[in-house]
Amino acid sequence: MKGTRQRAGLIRLFRGFKRDQRGVTAIEFAAVGIPFFMLLFGLIEFGLAFFVNQALDHATFESSRLLRTGQARNFSKDQFATDLCENLSVLCVATRIEIDVRSFEDFAALADPDSLPDMTDASGKSTGTSSYTPGKASSIMVVRVLYRWPMFTSFTRMDAGDTGNMERLLYSTAVFRNEPYI
Repeated sequence: MKGTRQRAGLIRLFRGFKRDQRGVTAIEFAAVGIPFFMLLFGLIEFGLAFFVNQALDHATFESSRLLRTGQARNFSKDQFATDLCENLSVLCVATRIEIDVRSFEDFAALADPDSLPDMTDASGKSTGTSSYTPGKASSIMVVRVLYRWPMFTSFTRMDAGDTGNMERLLYSTAVFRNEPYI
């Protein structure tokens, strides 16, 4: 008899839970919230990387202008990187930048695919083929900048980025002819 009353009490308790709808919103939010926030943070990160890539393009253009006008003909690679970081503003971390500046006599030399070796290998590591040749007056210049952008939403480890090291490789290239400076 005592066991029957206990069962009846449990049945009433579960019926009460069945009718109680107060926690449904929390459970539904838990089921939908995690994928929603992952998507939201992914979109924010994509937008931020796009913004940084545009800023890198601008910084490359501005720093390349010093080469084009002859103002940076005596710069070292580090001085050019410093100027690039100043143009990139607060987003710049100098250790994440790789610069390749090459000089050519004419545009036909650029038609050879080996004239511009890859800056990174398949795993995103530097190949060590970067050079810094500021050229002379009327030289054809190719300025390539690689920036290793850290991925902030990589805590999920669903995408290791371009390098397998939670970094996205952002590239910027400028091709121009130096002015006939003296």
